[in-house]
Amino acid sequence: MWLHTDPPQNCQGRLAPPIYLIFNSKTMSFITALILFFSFEQPISWRDRLHYLWQLLWQSTPLIVLYKYLCAWHEHHQSFLGALLCVCLLQMCVGAIYHLRRGSFQIDRFLMKNSLMLLQIGAVYLLLASLEVPLGDSLVTEVFESSLQAMTLLYPVSKAVKHIFILSKGKYPPQWIIAALYQYEKNGKLKDFFQKFN
Repeated sequence: MWLHTDPPQNCQGRLAPPIYLIFNSKTMSFITALILFFSFEQPISWRDRLHYLWQLLWQSTPLIVLYKYLCAWHEHHQSFLGALLCVCLLQMCVGAIYHLRRGSFQIDRFLMKNSLMLLQIGAVYLLLASLEVPLGDSLVTEVFESSLQAMTLLYPVSKAVKHIFILSKGKYPPQWIIAALYQYEKNGKLKDFFQKFN
């Protein structure tokens, strides 16, 4: 047994690293769960075996992968995320003022509609962003991503701008911006929408 003799060495004659440096605690926990799951020498019920294995797999793999993906996405899209949060907050404030002036404001309806809007924005963005995967890193991907971000921002922006137009009794923003927003919603051509600002 090597515990009573010299420590193990690798092929160059150097000492092999201790086992605790090779495996981190997550890996060791996973291995422990596998050993307990397949161990029949201990009286462990199948229910307990499956429960601990499921709990360990759920805590380690999907959440870590999701966390790493979200951190990488956040680092790459900070300006877009900041703009989206500001736009959504402004849209909520303008919508609340609009409904307060009309006398139709109800807090439960306000929270429900805005939660639904945020869910729609997030779901559509994630679904369409998944289409970038087969494109790889190319000019087409950059154009697609820019178009997707502009489209995502235009949804809450258009709602807020229309409410502001009604609140100002058609004085601001100019009529041609409202017409451009309606035209964009009708045909979805971002190029035509942005060309109206030139």
